[in-house]
Amino acid sequence: MERRKEIVVDASVVVKWFSEEEESDRALKLRDHHVDGTTTLIAPDLLVYEIANALRFKPGLDSRAVSKAVDDLFDLQIDLLAPTAEVVKTAAGLSTQFGITIYDSSYLSLAKLLGIEVITADNKLHEKAKGCGFLLLL
Repeated sequence: MERRKEIVVDASVVVKWFSEEEESDRALKLRDHHVDGTTTLIAPDLLVYEIANALRFKPGLDSRAVSKAVDDLFDLQIDLLAPTAEVVKTAAGLSTQFGITIYDSSYLSLAKLLGIEVITADNKLHEKAKGCGFLLLL
């Protein structure tokens, strides 16, 4: 039996599932691979807060739409991982190395420690941290 591909996904990708944006079709395809069982999506639990915050400030979305998106996000059963000392310390090192926030580096940290790739739709993050070797642009 073939093993499911595991990928860390960041908030810049996931927000595209709930808001029509450039590259939303590619983000939705990644989500669909998770739903059909060919891919397992993983993220730090910070993802939920980042998505709720991003959607809260999207024009045209009210609190009811944000609540529904949060419910839908949990229904997708992404592997949301709580922080550990190792993850946070690795994130701090990556943050310093690439000049990025701890929030952004938390996704990189998980990918690095799990030995898998992380996918982002954040061009600025990708430009700063592409040298890590496991960050892919959506």
